[in-house]
Amino acid sequence: MEWECMNKKPTRLDNVIGLLVGLIPVLGFVAMAGCTDNQRAKVFGGTATINIPCDQVVFDVTWKGEDLWYATQPAPSGWTPQTKRFTEYSSYGMIQGEVTLTESRCGS
Repeated sequence: MEWECMNKKPTRLDNVIGLLVGLIPVLGFVAMAGCTDNQRAKVFGGTATINIPCDQVVFDVTWKGEDLWYATQPAPSGWTPQTKRFTEYSSYGMIQGEVTLTESRCGS
């Protein structure tokens, strides 16, 4: 008994489907490679780490579109650097991003 599907020539639709199956992962990779860490954290639920300039204290963080803005001020004497996390809370709980802000001392 001979299998008919083995002798069937690919149709134009088969070629298009094969092309799409191969092309979709490539396009996804290119789209992700073109994103900044901020965009991946916000849009796709990834994580990003930002090193704050030394001897600066972070006191506010916000998104403006796809850009992350943070406000700093000079560190007071006796200050200890901290790591601060800016986390998205999604009411659906599906995509949640996080940005870690790392403060530091100059010369340490």
